[in-house]
Amino acid sequence: MRASYLGTCLTLACVLVLTAATADRAWAREAVVTTADGRVLTGELVSQDEATVTLLISGIKTPIPRRSIQSVEIKAEPREQYREMRSKLDDGDLDGRYRLAYTMYEKKWYDLALSELQSIEQSFPESKKVKALAIVVSGRLAQQQAQTDPPDARHSARPSATATTDQITDGDEDLRLTEEQIALIRVYEVDLDVQPRITVPAETIDKLFEKYASDDRLNKDRKAFRRLPGHEQLGILFDLQARELYGEVVIRQDSPALKAFRSQIHQRYVLNYCAATACHSNGSQDGLHLLRLQPNSDATLYTNFYVLTRYENQVGKMIDRDTPRRSLLLQYGLAREVAATPHPDTSGWRAQFVSEDDERFQQYADVLEGFWSPAPEYGINYTPAQPPPSPPESDAAQDTP
Repeated sequence: MRASYLGTCLTLACVLVLTAATADRAWAREAVVTTADGRVLTGELVSQDEATVTLLISGIKTPIPRRSIQSVEIKAEPREQYREMRSKLDDGDLDGRYRLAYTMYEKKWYDLALSELQSIEQSFPESKKVKALAIVVSGRLAQQQAQTDPPDARHSARPSATATTDQITDGDEDLRLTEEQIALIRVYEVDLDVQPRITVPAETIDKLFEKYASDDRLNKDRKAFRRLPGHEQLGILFDLQARELYGEVVIRQDSPALKAFRSQIHQRYVLNYCAATACHSNGSQDGLHLLRLQPNSDATLYTNFYVLTRYENQVGKMIDRDTPRRSLLLQYGLAREVAATPHPDTSGWRAQFVSEDDERFQQYADVLEGFWSPAPEYGINYTPAQPPPSPPESDAAQDTP
């Protein structure tokens, strides 16, 4: 009984600690720093001393030297700010209360935003914009609370980052694939004919022989298997379809197709054209969100590749491995009058290719031709970015019959 009682107390204590950590993170003090050259930086106050003020801006710790600061304004506690703004609004002011909730959402005070939205829904149950914002806020709140996991459980997925005040972030640091997911894509896209550098860990080999020792396709003893080159070991895993072990295999290089995709399509076309700020970055409304930060990193490359590979709509696939020239990735770059599937009429869009005879169009089509067909099922659990909710200014008429 005593052990059970102590266990219950320890569990309750852990819950209280995690809850407090979540509240501290969600309700961090907001600060506005004005620098000597006139820049205004707004973020969560992490720390300050005689030499430096550190803000958390879009998830990145940004140290600002005191010598370059003109002034520092520390805002009131989030709940105090919320109460002050809410006290100026009538209960029946739908637009005003929606603007308040949206402000809380923009400041990442998701618990306050959700509380207000739930209250609004009781008074205006038919409001579409309120329901839409509540869905997004609920998801962001869950992600925020998940960040209270112990650091050791998260360090391999996303390393911490420190930025200078000149760096710009688009808020996509939580949208990248993890190292484990990237490793799995490398396995499924590997080309064993080029004999890539591959390591199958000793523990993985032991698991393989424990489960498949009686399988005729594993026609070697354990010592002989260990002496094989890594690409031959992985070939045997493929023959056995030992998918539960694929994620443990280490491949230290891109496949030829992904290498070409990285240097030609991703760097020259996806980042500079498709992921332009006004098009498919920052959670565009068409559901195609591409990353732009850290353009040379594996996380950005593989996340964008995965998103493009999985995306399809009623007119086609973004990357059509069966017919690469019909890939929306290429067709959407063609002049509308010659495209088999023209790009939707969108403000700011411009053609990149005059025709399919364009040298770059043919080059990119050849790169897509190098991928396996059909596309592998990676077995990755990844949720694409949600479109941002409509800001109050552009949504005023949404609930009008």
